[in-house]
This record gives sequence, structure tokens and C-alpha cells, in this order.
Amino acid sequence: MSDPNSNEFSAVRKEADEADARSRRLELIVYAALVAFVVLAIYGFWLITSLTRDVSQLTEEISQMTRVVDRDMSTIAAHMSSMDHQMTEINATMRKMNDEVGVIASNTRSMDANISSMTRDTSVMAGSIIGMQQDMWSLNRNVGGPMGMMNMFNPFTDQGGPVRGSPGPYYPR
Repeated sequence: MSDPNSNEFSAVRKEADEADARSRRLELIVYAALVAFVVLAIYGFWLITSLTRDVSQLTEEISQMTRVVDRDMSTIAAHMSSMDHQMTEINATMRKMNDEVGVIASNTRSMDANISSMTRDTSVMAGSIIGMQQDMWSLNRNVGGPMGMMNMFNPFTDQGGPVRGSPGPYYPR
């Protein structure tokens, strides 16, 4: 037969082995968590020191920029004042140009009226010249024939016969 103590002992031993295995697994988890915590703590420390260094550099650069701006502010203000003065002059010049353009527009209207009058006068002159041309043509037709006959008796002209007249009045198109 088997000993009842031996079964109890083996059950206790089996339970002790299982507890031992659980504690080893728990140790592995705890050690891994501790290593991860240490790594994260070192990384966090590095981030904080890096951030502190960057903020320190930023503060230094802002301080330098402030000194430069303070030093050059009077020059900047002088340039802005000069620009303001120049813009005022440009505004005055533009107003003068606007007034002069108005005068030019008025003069152009007057010139347009004068050119229209000249066009009408030129048309009247052209009509008068056409009338004179017609009268001269008529005179040439009426006097040319008898003068051609008299020219035959003139010793200083060629003896070619009567003077040819104009073919007729010219009418512009």
C-alpha cells in the first residue's frame, strides 16, 4: 500500500513547484519592467536635458535679436519716416498729375472740335477746287481751239497743231 503521507507530500511538493514557477514568471515580469523603467527614466532625463539646452540657446538668440533690434531701431524708424515723407510726395504728385490729365482731356476735346472744323473747311476747299477745275476745263475747251489756230502763226511755238486740252474734270473718290 501506499503511504498517505507520501501522497500528501507529493501534492505539497507539486504545489510548491507550481508556486516556485509562478514566482519565477513574476520575477521575469518584474525584472523586465524594472529594466524598461530604467531605460525610460534615462531617456526622459536625456529629453529634459536636451530641452533645457535648446531653451537656453533660444533664450540666448532672442537676447541677441533684441540687442540688434534695439541697436538698429533708430535706423529703422528713420527709414520709415523717409518712406512716409516719400509717400506724401508721391500722393501730391499724383494729385497734380490728375489735375493735368483733366486739363489735357479738356484740350483734347477742344482740339477735336478744331480738327472737325478743319475737316469741314477742307471739304469746302476741295469742292471749290473741283469747281475751279471744271471752269478751267470748260475754258480750255472754249478757248483752246481758237488759240491753237493762232499758235500756228506764232514763230516761237512748234507747228504741231492745236493745243490738246484736259480730258475732263477730276472727281475724287
